[in-house]
Amino acid sequence: MRWLAIANPAAGSARAAEDLLIRLRGLAGVDTEMVRTAAPRDATRLARESADFDGIIVIGGDGTIAEVLQGMDLRRQRLAVLPAGHGNCLARDLGVADPARALGALQRGACRPLDLMDVSITFADGRVERRLCASTLAVGYVTDIVAFGRLRLHWLGRAAYATAAMIVVPQEFELRVAGSGPTDRPRRCTGLVINNTAHLANFRGFPDASVHDGVLDVMEQGCRWPRQLLHNVAVLAGSRAFGPLRLRQAASAQFELREPRMFMADGELLQAVICVAVACRPGAATCIVSSS
Repeated sequence: MRWLAIANPAAGSARAAEDLLIRLRGLAGVDTEMVRTAAPRDATRLARESADFDGIIVIGGDGTIAEVLQGMDLRRQRLAVLPAGHGNCLARDLGVADPARALGALQRGACRPLDLMDVSITFADGRVERRLCASTLAVGYVTDIVAFGRLRLHWLGRAAYATAAMIVVPQEFELRVAGSGPTDRPRRCTGLVINNTAHLANFRGFPDASVHDGVLDVMEQGCRWPRQLLHNVAVLAGSRAFGPLRLRQAASAQFELREPRMFMADGELLQAVICVAVACRPGAATCIVSSS
C-alpha cells in the first residue's frame, strides 16, 4: 500500500510535525512519499493530486484533516492521522493521539469506517459554502476559546485550548436551532456545538459520542461564568456534573443566527456566518485506528 504523507508545519508547532516526519521515515513496512504544505488549502490541492496513492497520512491537526477530506478520494483511499495540532479531536477518538500509538496503528493497518459531517455554511453576503468535516462545528463559547487559544496562547502548544477554556468568559447571543423544540423559537444562549467526535480538544465533552455511530451530537450552552468553569473542570475530571443547557443526538442539525458571528469548522475560523446546516454521512471514509 502506497501512502502520501501531507505534513502541515503551521499546525500546532512546526517541531511536532517535523519530529513525526523523521519518525515516519524510519518506520518499517510503510511505503510513504512525503510533502509539506506551504499555504492554506495546500492540503486540499495535494490530496486532489494523490490519485497514485492508496491512502493519505495527515501530519497536522483537525484543520489539516478537514482540508485533506475535501480533496481525497473517499471511496478508494484510506485516511491515517499522525497528530501535530493543538486539539487533535479526531486523533483522540481514533486512539492515535499519542504519536507512538499512531505510528504503531499505521504499521498494523487496522481500519474502521468514519462518519463525516456534510456542512452547508451561509454567509452574511449571501455566499454558500459546502464542505466535509470530521470533528467539531461551533459558534459562541467554543469558537471564542479556539480564537483566543490560537491567537494569544499559541506558545502553549497542546495546552492552549484547555488554558483558554479557563479564561474565556461566555457571552450571550441569539439563535434559532431547528428541531430543538415544538416551535423552534429563537433563544438566547452562550454557544452551540455540533460534534462528530467525543472530544473537544483536551475535553471529552460528549461522553456518549462516537465517530462510528451514524449520528451527530448537538450541545446547546447557556452557562454564565463561573458555572461554565465548573462544567469545564467536571469534564476534565470525567464527571457529568454541571452539564450543558441541552444535549441531544440527531442525524442532522441546523441553526440560524440573528446577527452574523464567527463560526468554527474543524479549527478553521470563518467570519460573518448567519446559517449552518449539517447532516451526518455514516461511514463516508475509512481510517486507520488503534487496535487497543
